[in-house]
Amino acid sequence: MFKLNSLVTRTWVVTMLAIGICFFTTNQVYEKLYTNNIEESYINDFEHSINSITNLLEEDPNFLVENIDKIRSYEDHLSLVITQNDEPISYSSNVKIDDQSNDFAKIKANGEVKNELENGKNTLVKDEIKLDDKPSTPYIFKIQNFTFNGQESKLYIYGDLSFLSSTHNKMRVWSAINVIFYIVIGILLFYYFQRRFGRPLTQLRDIAYDYAKNDFTQQAQSTYKDELAQLALAMNKMGKSLEVTGAATRQEKELLENIVTSISTGVLYYNQDKTLLMSNPLGDEFLQHLYQTDQVMKTVIPDVLEYRIDSIIRFPEKISYDNNIDDYYYNITLIPLFDENLDSVRGVLVSIQDITKEKRLDIMRNDFINNISHELRTPLVMIQGYSEAILDDIAETQDEKKEMAKIIGEESVRMNRMVNEMLDSSRMEAGFINLIKLDVHLEDFFNKLFTRFATMSEKNNIRLELEIDPNLDSYYMDEDKMSQVFVNLINNAIRHTSMVNREHKKVKIFVHLDKIMDEVLIEVIDNGTGIPEEDIPYIFDRFYKADKSRTVMKGDKTGTGIGLSIVKNIIEAHGGFVEVQSIVNEQTKFIVQLPYLD
Repeated sequence: MFKLNSLVTRTWVVTMLAIGICFFTTNQVYEKLYTNNIEESYINDFEHSINSITNLLEEDPNFLVENIDKIRSYEDHLSLVITQNDEPISYSSNVKIDDQSNDFAKIKANGEVKNELENGKNTLVKDEIKLDDKPSTPYIFKIQNFTFNGQESKLYIYGDLSFLSSTHNKMRVWSAINVIFYIVIGILLFYYFQRRFGRPLTQLRDIAYDYAKNDFTQQAQSTYKDELAQLALAMNKMGKSLEVTGAATRQEKELLENIVTSISTGVLYYNQDKTLLMSNPLGDEFLQHLYQTDQVMKTVIPDVLEYRIDSIIRFPEKISYDNNIDDYYYNITLIPLFDENLDSVRGVLVSIQDITKEKRLDIMRNDFINNISHELRTPLVMIQGYSEAILDDIAETQDEKKEMAKIIGEESVRMNRMVNEMLDSSRMEAGFINLIKLDVHLEDFFNKLFTRFATMSEKNNIRLELEIDPNLDSYYMDEDKMSQVFVNLINNAIRHTSMVNREHKKVKIFVHLDKIMDEVLIEVIDNGTGIPEEDIPYIFDRFYKADKSRTVMKGDKTGTGIGLSIVKNIIEAHGGFVEVQSIVNEQTKFIVQLPYLD
């Protein structure tokens, strides 16, 4: 393809111009030199012949007049005319007297010849003249005065080089042939350049574009052993190197992306223009909390970060601080990244550590310490008081002493229960939980549990209900551990239901089979106070208590906040999980989902 900006085209044009200049210059110089040499040679020969004829005329005019044709035969390109009184009396046979007279008249009109004729002198003129439609032709013209038969006579000798026009024409034909040959050679040379240089260069260009797109399937081909072949070999080696390097880079990039995506730290990277160039899911989540939207805007930077990033760009130092956003706690670290010369900051890496859980655990631990201190202090005070009363004989009767001893025993049991719960929770969190599974009859199992809570439910006017799917008779489980699960759930349900002022209070256990999911569902449903929506995600965490300010009836103290954590661990040990659904002051439903073992 012919393109002006193509290297092949420009090389071809320069080559053809160089060849053309040399060719045409040589042709013109040769033609000029050749023409001038021939013309000069003929003119010299003409002059020599004219001198011979003139000498003969001076020796014997009669002989010249009578043998004018014989004399002309020595030089057949000369025309001889002898005149007397301007009338021709003798002339050579190659002269057409009318045409020659016309030519002589034009020559005589030449200023130099005219002056010589007027002076009557002999003259010899060498010049060029254009006769009729003929091109300018070099000529030689001799006028010799002499006396013949007693009268003044003149000898005109005229020789022109018009016969050389055929030679000129042949030269022009050869020039035209050379031009055609030059054009053909140019076309062939262009196609040679295109095939020899253009196609390999185009192939190398296309391969380079493919390499830029990480496509290394193409290989440069070359059948010659020259610089282009060496370039093709270098391209192939470079492709192999780029392919290996690219594969390693992709693997490293993929590894880095997986690491950045999977780490528990949010990552944001801003450049000098404070445009977000990179982020991982936790970083996006942090920005969504800041923006309070599901969209992550790359060019809009939060105010809490903007002025700190500006500060780091001006004064490159690592910054770390804590931030609280809508009950979410973050530890944010900003690290400056420098350019290659370490002169300026090219960007800022923002590391975001979600410390919400740790903060909440700290809060829960503090609450737990306060609660457990209160829970243990009360029975300890009572044990100490009643023990001192017995020792100091304040109790006068045996019945009073027994009553005090009974209270001491109950408070000791309560303290023991709290300690056991804490120990159980710690063992389960550490993974130390042993299950002794047996085939347990479900109806008997739950009826025993209801018997334990009969007094508590009657006292609070709460009806206990049990509904079991007829297709479920028993389940393979650890009866003691599952008793601990449902004691916690039923106790919580009764306590929360007793706090509402409602005519019909009830706690229901509904056991059924989910055939689609192939699971056994055990639902503990109450119509008590319910659980606030913001507390639901955390109620299974250790030491978490949904309502720290809630007070219940005497004798039913609030727990330590680890009961539901124990429930979750036991259920998961059985291969299931537990979830909660609640509407405040309407209904709460704990759903235990266990795999169905047919």
